[in-house]
Amino acid sequence: MIKRLTILFAAGLFSCMAIYGQRARYNNLFFHIDFAAGNIYTAALSSFATWGLNEATSSNIFENALEIPFYSGESVGMDMDVKNYDALGFTARDLFNTIHPSLKLGYVSSSLSDTNYGFYATAEYCSNQFKSQAPGAPSFSSNRMQRALFGGSAFMVFGGIGRKYHFMVEAGARYSMALGYKGGYGTDKNVLNDGVSSHFALKLTGPAALQDFGVYADFNHFDLLKTATDKVNGWNIGIMWTVTPGQGNNRAGAYRYKPKETFYVPL
Repeated sequence: MIKRLTILFAAGLFSCMAIYGQRARYNNLFFHIDFAAGNIYTAALSSFATWGLNEATSSNIFENALEIPFYSGESVGMDMDVKNYDALGFTARDLFNTIHPSLKLGYVSSSLSDTNYGFYATAEYCSNQFKSQAPGAPSFSSNRMQRALFGGSAFMVFGGIGRKYHFMVEAGARYSMALGYKGGYGTDKNVLNDGVSSHFALKLTGPAALQDFGVYADFNHFDLLKTATDKVNGWNIGIMWTVTPGQGNNRAGAYRYKPKETFYVPL
């Protein structure tokens, strides 16, 4: 029963995305489903999925990114060695060191002027795996933390809807909530702190094969992992790219929408 319901839900979701793909260019809806991974091979595989899903729905809903975390740690007043797993590695911990899907829903203007604006709310899940070694410890211990993030961003788009290329500047914030932890400090999620992180992004969207290309950064304003003696914090950068060759003359850009009564000029 559960399997049938899951299949029906997936089919319904896919149908809705297909309808959105045909109509989104005519309204002011901003709707994206993003997937970021911390391993180059996992990110490359997701780019093929992004390509196929965008082609199947004639849309630009799906985006993908390579996301690299950076960590710092302190133990009893001394620096602690904290490392991300290998972004080029093939072990399970390497391939899935960071998994970060997100759902974004909001509004984007469609002015003919050289600037447009928008904002969106986001719900995200993030799983990070890393290894840490306190001073004097004989070896590294593995850590896995899972978080849910809720927040939003505002953005400015430079380039009117009649332009081929658009440049976006984005800034926002998310509230990060601990969901689970497993590692050298036990299996209790209370090892993790909740807190606020800031988000910044620069993005270019253009015609033909280029859908989106950009960079983003997330900064945590709290200690991710904290015990009586040890603290761990971190931030990450992401490289976004979404290439969908078949949509060159079949869609508008990521932030480009035309009213129904306006003749659509292909990119």
